[in-house]
Amino acid sequence: MFQEKYPGVPVLYVDAGDFTGDPNVPGQRQTDALVEAMNQMGYKVAALGLRELSQGWETFAARRARARFPFVSANIVWKDTAEPVVDPFIVVSAPLRRGAKAKEVRIAFTGVTMGNPAFLKQGPDGRSIVTIDPIEAAARIVPRMREKADVVVVLSSIDIDKARALARRAKGVDFVLGGLGAVQSRADDFPEDSLIGTTRIQMVGDQGKNLGEVRLTFKDGRALGTAQRALVALTRDWPDQPELARLMAATRESINEYHKGQAAAANPFATQGTTAPVIPAGTATYTGSERCQPCHETEFGTWAGSSHARAFEILVSNKQDYNPRCVGCHVVGYGRPGGFRDAASTPRLIHVGCESCHGPSSLHPDAVGAGYGATTTDACRTCHTTENSPDFNPATYIPRVRHWDEARAAR
Repeated sequence: MFQEKYPGVPVLYVDAGDFTGDPNVPGQRQTDALVEAMNQMGYKVAALGLRELSQGWETFAARRARARFPFVSANIVWKDTAEPVVDPFIVVSAPLRRGAKAKEVRIAFTGVTMGNPAFLKQGPDGRSIVTIDPIEAAARIVPRMREKADVVVVLSSIDIDKARALARRAKGVDFVLGGLGAVQSRADDFPEDSLIGTTRIQMVGDQGKNLGEVRLTFKDGRALGTAQRALVALTRDWPDQPELARLMAATRESINEYHKGQAAAANPFATQGTTAPVIPAGTATYTGSERCQPCHETEFGTWAGSSHARAFEILVSNKQDYNPRCVGCHVVGYGRPGGFRDAASTPRLIHVGCESCHGPSSLHPDAVGAGYGATTTDACRTCHTTENSPDFNPATYIPRVRHWDEARAAR
């Protein structure tokens, strides 16, 4: 993206760590695909975070062997020696523009993560892995980095307060880049906020939603000149890179097939259309939208013409119909008593139906009086989150699915 817009400008892709998925099969497949994508993009370095060890040392070691970039850490260490379990830092040489006094600039990278006294992992030969204080670890290693480099960068998975404390304690750091959680910092040199002494801080948020960009210029040979920071939101406006898009699509399909196999193993009779498990008497259960039609024919017709009535088809077409992270928002009552289990055994509960918003209807109307089904746009937000539906706006979305009379609803 940046290289295409500014040809000839050297670009270094780096990661602040903690990008590893959950410690299960889907998480392993996601992370393996992510490492391969980072290889294809030409990443230069990644910080080692605690999540990178969550799937065990052997898994990390195998992944590290496949990665065409090194992992660095100053404060994830062997318990018996207090030495980092990976390289404490590396120095990357980046070419400068043609005509510059120097041919290249040397940038040193280390990584730090939050210290956790409870963290303990087993490495090879029974050696234990622990964390030490990230600020003190950085303070010890930065002088060595400074001797070998023109620019010193700390890739961090620490909170904003610790990032500022690190900048005050570890003299000689030019940048602290990364973040912890959703916190985003200012992108300018604001004293005591994003600029501590001569150290610039940039926190970019979580979940891979943003790309932090730092543009550097140099003067008098290798001396750092200007530094411009920006936060690039990775919205759908950015086109997919074809090779990476195919890799991600293949990974999603592989994970979906895994979940499909797990569902079949848990319910071997699903293909025979078994009935739902027995629910205690008096418990409201899900019955499907068709049961609502006789008394609410107009409303049913409006729903039937909406995208909600075809929501499950989106998962099928994208091969995500067994992904538990997706299914819940495309069916009725997923994970609840009497709710959707799979398309074969609970076909009446596919798509976003009446009960998705109004609740289970088995006791309506006989044992449920006025007030059943009352809902607000808060119910919409359970699925139309910022992450899943960034364009969601009740003022424009609600008219598309409105099937009620305001005057009647007010009574």
